[in-house]
Amino acid sequence: MDDVVNFVHERHAAFTGDTVTDPIINHKKFTNVFRVLDRGSQYLLELMDLYDDPADRLAISYFYRQVNRPDTMKAIIKANSGYVPDLADITSPAFYDRVVSPVLAARPGAFLNGAYIILIKPGDSRGTLAKMREMFPAAWPHLAHVAKIPHLDLRVSALQKTPGLGPFLAMQIATDMGYCAGEADQENTFVLAGPGSRKGVKAISDRKPEDVIKNFPVGDIPALPGSNGRPASMMDIQNVFCEFSKYARYSLAGNTGGKPYERRGAYSVRIPDQFVNKSAKELRRKR
Repeated sequence: MDDVVNFVHERHAAFTGDTVTDPIINHKKFTNVFRVLDRGSQYLLELMDLYDDPADRLAISYFYRQVNRPDTMKAIIKANSGYVPDLADITSPAFYDRVVSPVLAARPGAFLNGAYIILIKPGDSRGTLAKMREMFPAAWPHLAHVAKIPHLDLRVSALQKTPGLGPFLAMQIATDMGYCAGEADQENTFVLAGPGSRKGVKAISDRKPEDVIKNFPVGDIPALPGSNGRPASMMDIQNVFCEFSKYARYSLAGNTGGKPYERRGAYSVRIPDQFVNKSAKELRRKR
């Protein structure tokens, strides 16, 4: 566990711009300790908060997490007359003919991102457009139902009945919803360990992954920046173990060199209001 804690400190130092002494973290790419700080999550939060209807927010996450490329999403928004697609668009076959088809044609080999090990309808030999045109409209009743569910664990369970979603992606999309304005912070009420996270836990323990995540010593690692002391959540620790699995693999292979990793430029960061701990003084002022 000390190795994981050390990994967290070094990776977070890379995010904050402090000195990093670990050669693996200096040369390899890892996502941030805090999931909400990642470039993709920040971009998606910006899109979802353009809409007040939870169903539209959910549909945006459902679509984006399976495409999983900000550059592709920006091209789709541009092709959609500058509008972020909502539930009605994402569940309309005409949207795929009018908007998605030309974007897909203009981005051969650069439309989807397999970083989450997600492909739309894997095993289906048809082209991407045909699969998207069938799968996403079929998701309408499922998304409309899940949008009415307030609790994280029930959202995750219901999302798994939606076309194209397994347990891991259902957890990711439900977590995205929790970033939106007006949502409660539920990241310590439920967690599912993804494939990478299970590998990371296995590198240090034979215990059940969810048990290790729930009992992680969050007091030994930094709090979420800009949150007034919010500790890392179970979702953050799930993310940590996923990245630690890569770190352990590099370490065991002695793969510590290569070109130093450089972040692709700065980006703005917003912490959801529900993630900010309010001081006693602020609470008294509100009363």
